[in-house]
Amino acid sequence: MIADAGAPATAAVPATTDAAAPPRPTRPKRSWSPILLPLAAVVAILAIWELLSAGGIVSPLVLPSPTDVAKSLVEDRALYWTNARTTLLEIFLGSVIGVSLGVLFGVMVALKRSIRAALYPLLVASQSLPVLALAPILVLWLGFGIAPKIVIVVQIIFFPVTVATIQGLTSVSHEVLVFGRSLGASASTIFWKVRVPAMLPYLFGGLKIASSYAAVAAVIGEYTGAEHGLGALMLRANSDYNIPVVFGSVVIVTVIGLTLFGLTSLAERKLTPWHRASTDR
Repeated sequence: MIADAGAPATAAVPATTDAAAPPRPTRPKRSWSPILLPLAAVVAILAIWELLSAGGIVSPLVLPSPTDVAKSLVEDRALYWTNARTTLLEIFLGSVIGVSLGVLFGVMVALKRSIRAALYPLLVASQSLPVLALAPILVLWLGFGIAPKIVIVVQIIFFPVTVATIQGLTSVSHEVLVFGRSLGASASTIFWKVRVPAMLPYLFGGLKIASSYAAVAAVIGEYTGAEHGLGALMLRANSDYNIPVVFGSVVIVTVIGLTLFGLTSLAERKLTPWHRASTDR
């Protein structure tokens, strides 16, 4: 059988299939365990605490219930805020001075071996001074104002910041420094482009330690003699057997410490993204 010549010739078109698209990278699912587990532990501790105090197992003069502490925080909020402002000012000024001196001293010690050999032992020895013994001496020298409290905060912050700065600046390998010099990089270029980025993760580690103790240092300074501040408020409330106010002050000091730690961690994430990427691998 012969096909019709006038009929249009049709070519067989092979069926085509779309090329399989590469799978999109999926974001790792966020785990809520780091948040939920500590939160559950805090709730459990508060529940046990409430049962012990409200049930009469422990005297409220020794351990007031969480509800009494929360009530005190609400009703006496003006009193807490007035004293917290003084403590926050001491923490702020002491932190600025302590971090500045710590970084400056750390750079000097790290870059000059002679200075490191002469002053590093003195730096370590300075941490053997008990703060509680130093505080009355500072009050004797500087009076009952905020100056002694600022000095104590500086003394607490100075050491971890200095040590972290020294470790970070000296962590750069000798091969990297030689390679940079072979490319014609100046000493200042190597410092800012190589040493400082290597130092920042160490520095933030020291800052997180220092921020955790800054509020405690200010309160210790206020214990030795102060008219205002959370430490002075604790002493007055303890003398008046107003234990909920004592615990309320402790709560505020804890919140200040956690807030400072969180802000430092946030700054670390923003300013050292390369370090976060390397640790998340």
